[in-house]
Amino acid sequence: MPILSKAGTDEFHSPLERLLASIANLRHQPTSKGAHFYRTSLRRFQAWSEIFHPHIDPEQQQTLKFLDRLRRATGKLRDSEVHLDLLAGLKDLESKEKKRLEKSLRARKKSYRKKLKSVLRDSILSGIWRALRVLDESPGQPSEPTHPIDAAAGLALQEFRAFVQRRGPLSGGNLHEYRLECKRFRYTAELAGKTPQGEMLIAEWKAVQDVIGEWHDYLTLSELAQSVLGDSALHAKLMEYTHNKYRESLRAVSKCERKLLAPAARVPKKEPKRARTGRSSSPAA
Repeated sequence: MPILSKAGTDEFHSPLERLLASIANLRHQPTSKGAHFYRTSLRRFQAWSEIFHPHIDPEQQQTLKFLDRLRRATGKLRDSEVHLDLLAGLKDLESKEKKRLEKSLRARKKSYRKKLKSVLRDSILSGIWRALRVLDESPGQPSEPTHPIDAAAGLALQEFRAFVQRRGPLSGGNLHEYRLECKRFRYTAELAGKTPQGEMLIAEWKAVQDVIGEWHDYLTLSELAQSVLGDSALHAKLMEYTHNKYRESLRAVSKCERKLLAPAARVPKKEPKRARTGRSSSPAA
């Protein structure tokens, strides 16, 4: 794998090269930071490949399924690290409760790292470059010839509009899905490069993504606290943070939709259409 020397940088020739670098980095150092690098690299690769390689062969499909499995394993490690950081930030709470929950979280983190290392030993990784290199060496044509890469921001906005039109009322049950969709729109828009309109879209979706992510982190930590401590002062405090972040998330979504659904957000005038391939990843934080 020739990109090992670039594993610590963010400058790559293609989304596939970045993805391979993130895997090499993760195998060398399976940390929360490495997990984040891999997860963002995979998301960007998925957005790119759905446009330029909508049709893949069985071997590539098997490889992508494994990469999604690896994403889920890295997500668990990342979550355990985030939960420890959130817990450390809570002040004026009964120390015994915090220590009990911290002990449980550290045990989970250790277990998740062990499982991640096991996934990283899978033999499929040795053939990942062979399986996916054709995507890098001979980029396919988009499913329709009318949406070049410079129209990716318009494509993302079009898909956002369609998503908003079909989504039901927001609730705790579908708010996390909204975040995942904003990730997809954001990474699709990034393909257009740096343009004023594209950067505006990316900034709006990232803002929504971040605040919903904070809500989800507090939600899952509060659920863990209840499973470990039962009805406790710590659990009550976490639920208070969760409710506050939920309300903040709804406000962020409303603000984003008002701004991006207004006529002024139109980009470009002729927006390309894309038929989705049906390839998707399972929900994860």
